Amino acid sequence: MLSEPDRVALGKLGGRRRFARGQRLMHQGEPGDRVLILQHGHVKATFVEPDGKEIVLSFRGPGDVLGELSFARAEPRSSNVVAIEPVEAQALSASEFRSFLLRTPSAALALIDVIGRRFRDANRARIRFGASDTLGRVASRLVELCERYGEPADDGVAISLPLTQEDLAGWTGSSRAAVAEALRTMRELGWIETARRRIVVLDLDAVRARAG
Repeated sequence: MLSEPDRVALGKLGGRRRFARGQRLMHQGEPGDRVLILQHGHVKATFVEPDGKEIVLSFRGPGDVLGELSFARAEPRSSNVVAIEPVEAQALSASEFRSFLLRTPSAALALIDVIGRRFRDANRARIRFGASDTLGRVASRLVELCERYGEPADDGVAISLPLTQEDLAGWTGSSRAAVAEALRTMRELGWIETARRRIVVLDLDAVRARAG
């Protein structure tokens, strides 16, 4: 969403960091004193409840900004960010990123647009999920994954994001057993094929219709 001059200027700030799969890039409750811009790889944002239950809030990939909600006032992080595969990111201090936005209004407007879209998507998901069973919620998330991370395959759309059943369970507010049953049902209906950390959607129209 940035112009080429803005991208070049932003790319000169901060430094590069690498993270292994499973490593936390950001910790829930820590000060929001830095911002990360993903260059390679994907991450998940999670919230851990007092009882230890992990809720998956979203997935992010190359080009996404992390820590954009807490950097302005250095407020504590509201979530964890965990690498689901090897990740490379550009790390900037909060003050560095703030200064960039102040002298680059077009970038600040782009960030506002991104944040607005995320809130709208989150609200739509809450509305849909309120009236859906587990199968419907899993179907809805698969449609979202196809739209954001889908790659054409010989027999359908391959989701390139390396997800686990635990990730889907945390993202749909379901148990792992319920997610496994939903995936089994869709396999039997011929809608999807699954392998370790890989899902191919064979009949996207059917999955979209079940998602409502």
